[in-house]
Amino acid sequence: MKRRSTFLSTARTSSTVVVAALATLLSFLSSLPATMQIFGYQLPTIRHIEEQPPHHLQQDIMDFIDLIPFDDVQTLMQYYYHYDVEVENAFDYVSSEDYSQIKLEIMNLSEVQSFHRYLGSIGFSAEQVWKDLCLRFDVEDVFVEPDDTIRNLNLTTRGLNGLVDDILALLPQDEIILLFFDKLETSNDFSYFFEQIGSGDFENVLSMLQSSQQLRTLLWRLQRHGFDIPGWIQQIQGYFSFSSF
Repeated sequence: MKRRSTFLSTARTSSTVVVAALATLLSFLSSLPATMQIFGYQLPTIRHIEEQPPHHLQQDIMDFIDLIPFDDVQTLMQYYYHYDVEVENAFDYVSSEDYSQIKLEIMNLSEVQSFHRYLGSIGFSAEQVWKDLCLRFDVEDVFVEPDDTIRNLNLTTRGLNGLVDDILALLPQDEIILLFFDKLETSNDFSYFFEQIGSGDFENVLSMLQSSQQLRTLLWRLQRHGFDIPGWIQQIQGYFSFSSF
């Protein structure tokens, strides 16, 4: 029970590590216009807004989060935790002092703080997104002993990378992509946000983050325990590729 409590406390304050992944993902999003034009897809006109009051961006993000089938994700994670040694060890590691220290060091990097500030200036809060996710997902249920329904799933587990792949497979890809384009057309705040992550200012802040040798070293330390954050982002990029257009 103590291990579970420690894990929950640590996991709920891990948004800083998420920023490392978010940087690469936003870089991918900023390249979408060129990618879609290659495949002949016309991007809706992005509104240019003189003032910058993104009051509703958080609700736009929540609309994407609401598409996640959390019950299915929770069942999958519960199965992996109980039947995959790598995943179990990874959960244990999140409760360790070493993980907490790495998280603190990432938080204190000037490049990460600059990235945080830039996202905040265009209305995006990684911390709030993480909190919203936690409100919809009860991590504690992952530790509950599996019932017959879960035991009989008879899945082939493949460590943390396999878990990420299997979670992606649960997501309603078409609905997410349709919502993305709908938001570009109907939400001033979302279109403004998308415009900003394609700007030169964002490119400069992102370049500084990606060039940080200290961050690379810290991510490498996490990777030694199975947390291949750059690799997970590549999996996400592959899943949401626009090769179908």
